[in-house]
Amino acid sequence: MRCRLTLLAWVVLLACARTLWAQAPADSVRSPGSTLPRHEHAGRADTALAVSSRTKSPGTAMLLSAVLPGAGQFYNASYWKVPVVLGFGVYFLSSWLDNNRRTQDYRQQFAASVIAYPPSGDPHLLAVREFYKEQRDAFTWYMVVLYLLNIADAYVDASLYDFNVGGDLSLQVLPALQAQRGAQIGVRISF
Repeated sequence: MRCRLTLLAWVVLLACARTLWAQAPADSVRSPGSTLPRHEHAGRADTALAVSSRTKSPGTAMLLSAVLPGAGQFYNASYWKVPVVLGFGVYFLSSWLDNNRRTQDYRQQFAASVIAYPPSGDPHLLAVREFYKEQRDAFTWYMVVLYLLNIADAYVDASLYDFNVGGDLSLQVLPALQAQRGAQIGVRISF
């Protein structure tokens, strides 16, 4: 119970962390020597005053994914990721339940075999019980990893929601000839 409360506290803290940063709102940014708010300079391109216009909150996306796996991906409009997260979640959960049921069945059978084959019981039933127990424990870890990846993906997707990958990205490999150094190959990356 205490572990769950600690996890919930961390999730809430991370979700609220964005509001803890002391940043000036976008409307209050002014250009040097000007008394007008930034939005009145909309026609001017000044990269020094550019403010990120993120439309998706990473904290909200993380909180949604923590409460309901896949909800953060839905919030970020990554609709194709929702069935992937839910599909793996359902598979891992059903496998965990099946292995847990088999572990309990073989635990009872082994307990009954201790009476029939004293003192150590049937070794085959013990081996099968341990196999299903290990499988159940492995699927527990798979579910934990899926849950954490779900939250991390929602955060990254929300952070990069407005990231613009333009069509002008290019890589050119050109030969270059310089008098001092001789023939060279240069790489120019344009953004």
